Amino acid sequence: MPQVLDCARQALLALVWYAVMMGVLRLAGKRLAGQTTTFDLLVLITLGVVLQKPTLEDGKAQAIVFFSTVFLSHLGQTAACARWTWLRHLLRGKPAALVRGGVVLETTLRDERISHEELLAGLRKLGFDSPEAVELAVLEETGHISAVGRGKT
Repeated sequence: MPQVLDCARQALLALVWYAVMMGVLRLAGKRLAGQTTTFDLLVLITLGVVLQKPTLEDGKAQAIVFFSTVFLSHLGQTAACARWTWLRHLLRGKPAALVRGGVVLETTLRDERISHEELLAGLRKLGFDSPEAVELAVLEETGHISAVGRGKT
């Protein structure tokens, strides 16, 4: 019976770790998901490791329970997000227009914590030399920028 309780405790700690990491990712914003710099990635990995240490108890069985719980939680979360738009928007955020009619929406850039230079780099990556060439550019919930050129339908 103690082993079952130990595994249940480990599963609960893994769920707490997963919830905290989801919160950290949500607070970090969509930028971290798609426009990640090397430093952003290093910070995220470090946070995950630091948060994992107090939640992962010693032993192979505990590691298997932790891994399985987090993996199954993630599968469940992605399935739920695919089914319910409101949950996906809560956990990942909504798409946000960055450029409309060739005009950069500075308020959205500020809200999404994206610099003008990062926007320009994202547009260049898509083949646009300036925001004026873009009818609509959107920061998707994945953190990637998508864009439609002006004059295109």
